[in-house]
Amino acid sequence: MAPLVLTIMQGPLCGTLTTMLLYGMICMQTFFYFQNYPDDRRGIKVLVGCIWILETAHTALSIHFIEFYLIMNFSDSTTLEYAVWSMPATYFIGFFIAYAVNLCFIWRIWLLSKKRWIGICLVILATIRLGFGLGNCSLSFRYSAWKEFRAHVFPTMVTGWVISAVVDTLIASSLCYYLHKRRTGMKRTDSIINRLLLYSINTGAITSFFAILVIIMFLGLPTTLAFIGFVQVQSKFYAVSLFATLNTRKSTVESANKAVRTADNIPLSFTSHGHSTSKGSYPRPPLPPIEIHQSTWTDVHSDQETQKTATEGGGIFGDV
Repeated sequence: MAPLVLTIMQGPLCGTLTTMLLYGMICMQTFFYFQNYPDDRRGIKVLVGCIWILETAHTALSIHFIEFYLIMNFSDSTTLEYAVWSMPATYFIGFFIAYAVNLCFIWRIWLLSKKRWIGICLVILATIRLGFGLGNCSLSFRYSAWKEFRAHVFPTMVTGWVISAVVDTLIASSLCYYLHKRRTGMKRTDSIINRLLLYSINTGAITSFFAILVIIMFLGLPTTLAFIGFVQVQSKFYAVSLFATLNTRKSTVESANKAVRTADNIPLSFTSHGHSTSKGSYPRPPLPPIEIHQSTWTDVHSDQETQKTATEGGGIFGDV
């Protein structure tokens, strides 16, 4: 009993515990988004709400199949050899979440590059990845025994997760490339782009890393379900990366609109109406008064008196 439980349920149990932790982060990010971005377009709000609902269902189904194996059928070792319905249903939801997040990042790539063919190619790859994932989940309903399931999905499982790693890597690298091309040489603008580059690299690196781990566990530990734990966690990282990207927009914009200090400590805004915020614009601070000094001297070598006037202040010279 003990060895069978270890080989079958250790990976799914660890994956479920990790997904519960990440689900708490997703709930916090969702609340933060609706509190701080009430003026976003309705489509983005609907997307955030749908992903949160899907993540809630994903977490609930993960808890269900763990309870089914380890509590409801605690003394029945034969149930460990078969997949309960909630397990493939969990991964159905996870693949849809990953596909939705991939489309969001592909849309951002299209906005940056203005090249339709790049977006189309990435969408095709992401759709193929979705098809392999849903196909493998469907086979688990038909072949519920783990040994039989593994024998039938071996080539499609490996192919699907290789495509997953490739898609995530291409999306992250494309974002980094086109963000890098937007550098202007200005320190403030480049610092903002560096922050976006960091988010893009982290997004692609984490999800690609988990896709590679799934392949390694599936091939290296053929008698266990360790790979399932990594499949569970990966879908949560897709949602976390998307919400983190949405929730950092305000801080990024605020850093871009910060006042630039001159030598006289006079704040000059990038906009004509001062420092912009979500609630309006701060009025432009009044400029200090310009002092005008007039000096007069007499030329002793002639009978003519010449007055010369110098106006000092603000770098502008003229007659007074």
